[in-house]
Amino acid sequence: MKFEATKTDIRALVGLARKNTTAPSLPRPLLERYRWLVAAGRSPAIVPIERGICSGCHVRLPTMLEHQASYALALYTCPHCRRLLYAPGLVDEEPRPPAAKAPRREATPSAGKRA
Repeated sequence: MKFEATKTDIRALVGLARKNTTAPSLPRPLLERYRWLVAAGRSPAIVPIERGICSGCHVRLPTMLEHQASYALALYTCPHCRRLLYAPGLVDEEPRPPAAKAPRREATPSAGKRA
């Protein structure tokens, strides 16, 4: 399930889950879903996707869900634990630096080759 959300909405829910803030003015469906998850014992109710894994239940997410979450700013539901998921790379204020590539190795001449 997908919930439309802005960066501000996602940050507010993360702050609410960390007990840093009081109930902010969020869209009603998001706040209802959050409260339902907390009442069901799912704490934290909103978690980031880390390397294709729900960081709440630590189960691998379907590839399609992982792909959609990495390109669209929204909240998704984990199919296993039902927590709200977000892609931290899209919500972070500063973009993450690209992973460093390993230097290319030069090809060595073949042992069977004659000069």
